[in-house]
Amino acid sequence: MEKTVEKTHYLLISPLAQAGARGGLTYHWPEPLQVGQVVKVPLRNKQVYGVVTGCSSKPKFATKKVTEVVDIHPLPPYLCQLAEWISAYYCADPGSVWQMMLPTGIQRKRRAVLAADSFKADKQDHKLTAQQKKALTEILESRQQTHLLQGVTGSGKTLIYLKLAEDAIGRNRSAIILIPEIALTAQLIAAFEAHFPGQVLSYHSGLSESQRHQVWQKAHTSDTPLIVIGPRSSLFVPVPNPGLIVVDECHETSYKQDQTPRYHAVTTAAKLASLCGAKLVLGSATPGLWEVFLAHQGKISLSKITERVAGLSMPTAEIIDLRDKELFKSSRYISEPLLDALKVTFKQNRQSLLFINRRGSASSRICGDCGDVSKCPNCSLPLTLHADVMKLTCHLCNWQATPTATCSQCGSSDIRYVGSGTKRIEAEIISLLPKARLSRIDRDSLNPKTLHQLYRELHSGDIDILIGTQMIAKGLDLPKLDIIGVINADTMLHIPDFSAAERTFQLLSQVSGRAGRRQPGKVFIQTHTPDHPAIQQAARHDFWSFAEAELANRRLMGYPPYRYLLKLTYSHAKRDKVEAETGKLLERISGLEKTEILGPAPAFHERAGGLYQWHIIIKSPARGTLQQIADKLPAGWKADLDPTNLL
Repeated sequence: MEKTVEKTHYLLISPLAQAGARGGLTYHWPEPLQVGQVVKVPLRNKQVYGVVTGCSSKPKFATKKVTEVVDIHPLPPYLCQLAEWISAYYCADPGSVWQMMLPTGIQRKRRAVLAADSFKADKQDHKLTAQQKKALTEILESRQQTHLLQGVTGSGKTLIYLKLAEDAIGRNRSAIILIPEIALTAQLIAAFEAHFPGQVLSYHSGLSESQRHQVWQKAHTSDTPLIVIGPRSSLFVPVPNPGLIVVDECHETSYKQDQTPRYHAVTTAAKLASLCGAKLVLGSATPGLWEVFLAHQGKISLSKITERVAGLSMPTAEIIDLRDKELFKSSRYISEPLLDALKVTFKQNRQSLLFINRRGSASSRICGDCGDVSKCPNCSLPLTLHADVMKLTCHLCNWQATPTATCSQCGSSDIRYVGSGTKRIEAEIISLLPKARLSRIDRDSLNPKTLHQLYRELHSGDIDILIGTQMIAKGLDLPKLDIIGVINADTMLHIPDFSAAERTFQLLSQVSGRAGRRQPGKVFIQTHTPDHPAIQQAARHDFWSFAEAELANRRLMGYPPYRYLLKLTYSHAKRDKVEAETGKLLERISGLEKTEILGPAPAFHERAGGLYQWHIIIKSPARGTLQQIADKLPAGWKADLDPTNLL
């Protein structure tokens, strides 16, 4: 009897556990497999999962056989192409990209039961304002793929997203709606579910592994268009035929992943839109300067909404000078005008919000009398105090100085190191307004499962004063909120980073926008630097004046969007080892054309997890030059292309 010869097909496969090998490893299988098929393969005496990335001719070396073809549909071609692009564009191992894109436990069988969101909303057929209609028409009729929607807070950008999703669904195409925080998921899901019952999926870290897998599987096997809503990872949910991608609050730094692969969701969404022929809409009251720059160049289209819905005015703002001690007789942290407003609002059974920006644990040195901030003479960035060695340090060039007891500008001995947390402010309010019902919201106090309860309490009026950090500045619609107090606007303004002014303006504008959604509101901005342009222009809600001035400053200083950045970081338990290795790399890369090198210098948090961290910052007008450097780094180095900060 004649023996049947088994035909062999050679495949390029990217194992999820494999570092390097950007083109994939070669395996064989008796049948052809599609690109995007998930398989199990042997690797170093282990069985690991991987993704078929292509076909191969018979190699000169012996290959191993695929162990198992996982019983799920192959991934859509656009996700395979996107994974390959992320790996190349961000100089990331393919395995790390696939680990990020695929849900944990992808091979497991799950019961088809999805978690229901308990936050509900009624369908509301609001009529579009004239400006909303104009913006919607411009987006739908634009020939450009990417569209920037700049609308003041409360201008109804969400309604435009709903109309755009309606158009996509009508064309039998899916929509992906990205939001910066899972804290915003509940109310947005409720709004979309009311308009598209049964077609909306939420995908975020607040779900269990099983729930995330079920959402992913439902999207992957759906024959009808869907709407997926969630943070940046939702970009990789395999919905059928994507036709619309919305990135809400597109300026938020949470869209940049801080671990490998260090991709930015806005840039990646633009690539995904290009692969799928989808429309990309970037929405924000305070877009990033990159987006403004691209709009000025005509590379993306722009629509503006300058008015709030229902004719409501923007909240008025009062800047409180923290140097004026007469304004802080009752409290060290709460000024008299803010305290009076809190008392009146409490009596009227309305709500107030106190915002504390806690980013950055090391403090900046500020004079309590004249407001002077100690800065690096080389980089013009604020110096950071390292209390363990009592040194003021520049985290770009490593210039150091011993802090003096008096201010170098006015001679005052009232030297302060800014920073106060939510718990301290909560205790202060309890003593000042003991009958007020308080709620504190930050990453330490908030479990995602409690969000629905918090929303219900806020909307029903069971909370009088909400105290929180950046989480409360992003997109929350609180109809009873009238008063906002920014405890200290300087905590981000004086961190040692090129984007400090931009982040400060954005945060102040966003948190101010929570007030006055149903009746006139007011914002109190407490600051040591009341004349700073970011403070003044945020108080006037003047985004475009700020953007133009800050872009001019970026051009002068050689920062994005006029230069690309690469941040290289080395960590080790011994400080002298870190200094030696950063010095070696500096010698190796010095002299490269079209580059400017800053450092080596200690990272903002020089010691973390028992390791010392130093970094080198490289500027270049050519991103390809930075990619070449990142691709050829010695072992132990971490590369971050297009970092959102240099801390």
